[in-house]
Formats: sequence, structure tokens, C-alpha cells
Amino acid sequence: MSGKINVILGYHDHLPAGTKDDEFEEIYSSRLKPFVTMLNSNPGVPAALHLSGPLLERLKQKKPEFFLLIGDLVTRKQIELLGGGFYEPLLPLLPLADKIGQIELLTTYIRRHFGKKPQGCYLPFGAWEQSLAGVLSSCGMTYTFLGEDQFRASGIEGEELYSPWITEDQGKLVTVFPVLGSIAGGTVDSSGSGLVTIFPRFSGDNAETAICRFFEKLANNEEKSEMSLPGKFLKTAGPLKRAYFASSADSGFMSQIDDGRKLSCLQPRRFLMSYSEANNLYSKMYFTHTLINQLRGDKTRKKIAREELWKAQGADAFCRTADKDIACSMVRKHAYRALLSAERITRENRNFVPSLLTFDFDLDGKTEYLFQDKNVNCYVKAEGASVFELDYLPKGWNYLDTFSPHRSFRRHAFMDRILDPEVSPQTLEALAFGTGNAGRFCGRELYEASVDRQHGRVSFRLPPDGGVPFGHIEIEKSCQLEKNIVVFSYTLSNRDKTEADFCFASQFDLSFADPEHFSVYPGSAAPGAPALPKNGASAAGLNAVEVSDTKNNSVLGFSSEQPFDLYLFQINCRDGVSETYQSSCFLPLFRLNLGPGKSWSTVFRLSISLAKSSQKKTSDSPAG
Repeated sequence: MSGKINVILGYHDHLPAGTKDDEFEEIYSSRLKPFVTMLNSNPGVPAALHLSGPLLERLKQKKPEFFLLIGDLVTRKQIELLGGGFYEPLLPLLPLADKIGQIELLTTYIRRHFGKKPQGCYLPFGAWEQSLAGVLSSCGMTYTFLGEDQFRASGIEGEELYSPWITEDQGKLVTVFPVLGSIAGGTVDSSGSGLVTIFPRFSGDNAETAICRFFEKLANNEEKSEMSLPGKFLKTAGPLKRAYFASSADSGFMSQIDDGRKLSCLQPRRFLMSYSEANNLYSKMYFTHTLINQLRGDKTRKKIAREELWKAQGADAFCRTADKDIACSMVRKHAYRALLSAERITRENRNFVPSLLTFDFDLDGKTEYLFQDKNVNCYVKAEGASVFELDYLPKGWNYLDTFSPHRSFRRHAFMDRILDPEVSPQTLEALAFGTGNAGRFCGRELYEASVDRQHGRVSFRLPPDGGVPFGHIEIEKSCQLEKNIVVFSYTLSNRDKTEADFCFASQFDLSFADPEHFSVYPGSAAPGAPALPKNGASAAGLNAVEVSDTKNNSVLGFSSEQPFDLYLFQINCRDGVSETYQSSCFLPLFRLNLGPGKSWSTVFRLSISLAKSSQKKTSDSPAG
């Protein structure tokens, strides 16, 4: 090859929906403003710029002068704005209608505010499935970008990486530019002609300095490179070769796997298998999508519900990265709030009848059970006979939305444990954090299930098993929903011929906004009553616990017909940036002694309601 090499400079930035203002200011001041300011100061440097919908909206609201500056750069044809999904979704995960809707929403926004329709689009993490070629083409996108590793995985090597390729689905074509991560620092070492596409990443405390140095490197390369925009380059490009790309994502979409290996070109659905939290959100997304499709006769309500659904589809809520990700409580909670808002909209203008649904909700090939009433959804699995989602619809809050970095340990409610009679607080703490392995953990065992639709009840049975610790203890439990109260009835029986001495715990994890926004009280939260410590607390001989959730102005009550000792632990987890609060683990412990053939029973009630002050405000509000 000979002559100058063409360089396409791309830039991407994103703000997860629901991000706080201080985090927006950090993104704006450390990365986005310095980069665009440098573009403005270097009119000979064009760039393909992708900003997600939530970031554009916040810029328009908080930084109108900067928003206008971007428009000026578009007008003088120095910037080519890229389209894509408005809320930064992983497009392969979405239903077809949502793929198209998300792309059209961002296209409309860019055209309305900047006067120009985007020609190409950006795919978060390069998340790709071949069917996207047809979708992008149908939405008016003529080109997109995939990572260097993704091209290599398709057999494209060497000089072939210095050219875009076309790809096809069902007769519809789209051009794909290879993004060369190996030279993303800004130095172009090729001595020949062709094309190099780079999307440099800037992060950390020194991002602004790195941006300045990057533009200096571009200036040093002026003699051997020529800057271009992707749309302009394609107008003069000759015939392109065709390629097909495997389901994959770029090298930025990396996860630390349990065995310590790091994989590039991950399949974009991998996180659905790696993290149950991602799969639960994915399943909830499809469930909500189905509810919206069932709406008839009210196009406006259907449109509003669908836009709420789209807010929950951001990539951050489904995968782990070096920045905000699925482990970030704020990201997940915003997603659930949007999903529950959409679900609430589907229930409006009709009399909602409490119901018990049986279907494979989480797509694992097994039946789950959904209890619904006007205000509460309770999702139960036969594995562990435990609750894995507990929604309070008036506040759009899933109280079981938490995260566990241990893939084999899921944080549900009413997960049963049978332990040694002298179990120590230290052992209980290890169990709460998912690092202990004492006694018998029934949360991963499959209970036999039977459904009583007449009474809206599902009964579960864990038969004796001589091959596990405490296997002679049989557990029978049933679940039903009674006006905002989840009721679990338990019977434990000793099927051995000798006396059984053991501890029984039914663990549940509740997730709040942060430790500052809830308090736990033994009994009831009477005025002036002392609250329990939120981490490492223990209290003996309780029949009830009450939690005041000031963020949602709600009260959660937990009671048992039999007295218990309560242990309470705060669960934190690193979210890619810092160690943050995830949930609070409640361990009600019962010390039992059962003779041969004898049984013990109790009934648990977990209730959710508005705080009295909120109830009064609601009742005092004028109708309509």
C-alpha cells in the first residue's frame, strides 16, 4: 500500500437513565466537554459523534450552550451524529418492535434538534447478531461499527482490516467499519493507504489530559493521514467485499469469569447465563412487552407504556463493565421502576382481578408462579420454593432487586436453611454473604409443587433425602397472596427414628435505596422506639419486625406465629466504581428439637403498605 491513510475518528459517551446530576457533571466536565471543545478548536478534525438519548436530554436541559455548540459543529459538517438505540440498549436482546422503536426514537430526536437525519449508528459494546443488518437497514442506517476482534473472528486479518465491509440479512445491506482498538491511542503507524477507524476511550481523573495528548498525536500524524467522516468516505469508496459476523461483542464487553479467564468477543447474551439478575430483568422486559402488546383500543396509553419499557432496556442493567453496570443498584432500580410503570399503565382503566399465573417466566424450562393483586407482584420458583421478585407497584419498587457477585448464590426471600443447633453468629454472617457452606442450604434444591387455583395457593414439599446433611427433615410450605401480604405456611417434620436437634432459618434479602433511607424495628415502629443496627444486629425472642422505608414512604412488616431470633447483615458489592449498598439480609432463626415423627409449624407474613402519613395524604387529596 502507498499514499496517505484515511482516519475516521469516532467518539461515544453515555449517561445511564436515572443518573444523578453530580455523576452527569463528572461525565460532562471530565470527558465530553474537553473532547468537543478540542474539536471546536481544531476545525480540520472531523468526528463521528454518538451520544445516547439520556445524555442528549440532560445536555439540552442542563448545558444549553454546549448543546448549541454541538449543533454548530453539525451545521459546519465537522461532526456526523450517529444514531442507535435511544436508551443505549443491547439491541440483540430486544424484541423486534423495540429494536425499531429505540432506533427511530433517537433518529427523530437528532433530526428534530440538529436538523439532520443520522446515516449510521453506534452499537453499545459492538453487540451484534446477524439479523441486525436487516433491522438497521430498515431503519435507514447505512453503516455501523464492530470491533477489530469481531472482524478477526470472521477470518478478516491484516490489510483487510483497513477497509469497511458490507454485510447482509434477508437481502438488506449495511456497511460495517472495523474499529481498530490496537491503535486507539491516536498514533497511526501504517505507512500505506486504506482506512483506520478509532473510537478512543477516556476515563479516570486524567481524562482531560489524555484528550489533549490525543489531539496532539492527531496533529503529529497530519502528513501521513487524512481525516474523514464515515458518510463522506462511503460516497467515494469503491466496491466493498461482503462478510458475515458471528454473534459477538467487542473487547470492551469483557467479564471476569469465575475461573479467572478473560474472554474477548463474548456472545452478547452471555450475561443472561452468568448473572441471574440480568436474566430476571431480561425476562421481566419480555413479560412487560407482552402485556403492552395485549393492550387494545387505546393507542396513546400503549405508546406511553412502550416508552416506559424502553427506559428499562439500557445495556448498563444487563452486563458488567469497568463503569456503571448491573452491579450498580441505581441502574437496576431505574430499570425496574420503568418496567413496573409500564405494567401499571397496562392495568389502568380496567378492574384488576387478583390472580395466580403459572408459566416459565425466567426461560429456564421450569414453571414459575406469579401471584398478583392490585399493588403487589410476588414471583416464586420451585427451586428453593423461594420468592425471587417482590414488586410494590404504587412505588415502582422491586424489594428483591439486589445483586450477588457469586454466580451460584441467588438472593431471594424465604430461602430455607437447616443448621447445627450451636451455629455461631460468625457462621450466619458468612452464610448471609454467600461465602459460607454450613448445614443444609435448601435454596438450590427443587421442591415438589402443586397448585390450588381455587384458593390461589401453591404448595411445595422437600422430601427427606438421606444423602445430604439434615436430610431426615422434611419441609412442607405453601405460598399465597392476601391483600398486599405474602403468606408462607411452614411445617417441618422429623422423618428419622431418633430425636433431631437443629436450627431453622428462612433467609430473605430486602433491597432499599441506601442505608440512610430505611430503619428496622423489633416489633412495630412505635414513636420513639429504638431501631436495630443495620449491620450485624441480633435480637432474641421476636414475633415481628417492621421496616420503615422513607425513600418510598412505605412500611414492610415481617411476622411469625412462632418466636425467632433475628440476625441482620448489610450486603455491599463493588459496582465497577466503588463499594456500594445492595441489600439487607434478614435471618430469622428458630432453635428446634423434634422427636421421631414429630412436626413443627409456623406461618410467616410479609406485608407491604404505604406509611400512615402517605395514606393520609392520599385520602386527603381531591378526587381526580
